[in-house]
Amino acid sequence: MHFHGYEWAGDGRLLAKESERRPIDRAQFSHSGLPPLMTGWWLLRPAAQVRSTWSTPADAADWLVQRYAEHTPGGDPWLPLSTRRQHALDQLADHSDVVWSRWVSDSRWSGHYMIVCPNRFWTDVPCPAAPWGPAR
Repeated sequence: MHFHGYEWAGDGRLLAKESERRPIDRAQFSHSGLPPLMTGWWLLRPAAQVRSTWSTPADAADWLVQRYAEHTPGGDPWLPLSTRRQHALDQLADHSDVVWSRWVSDSRWSGHYMIVCPNRFWTDVPCPAAPWGPAR
């Protein structure tokens, strides 16, 4: 088991383009930079969309903390990063994907996604970066 990190930040109104977020039209879906509607569908995207890959939940959670902190200045007043990190560790150790996303302004959306690979819910989806190398 390993973990692929993905992220997307941009005009949140673009998330309404659901046709680009579903793998119905493979070409359109593969070329879209928008986050898929289902977490496991990230694994259907080209390997170039993988930001990095880790072999441990702790390293994957550390990346989430770093990227989330960079994209959400001031943090989340309801859930401190240390608590958020612990929840991510628990989820990843349980082979569950982790999504941290939020509106960071009136129109800007920021999302960070850690996808377990191979994925227990998307067993027919191959690893997009196989054979995957060391974390970059």
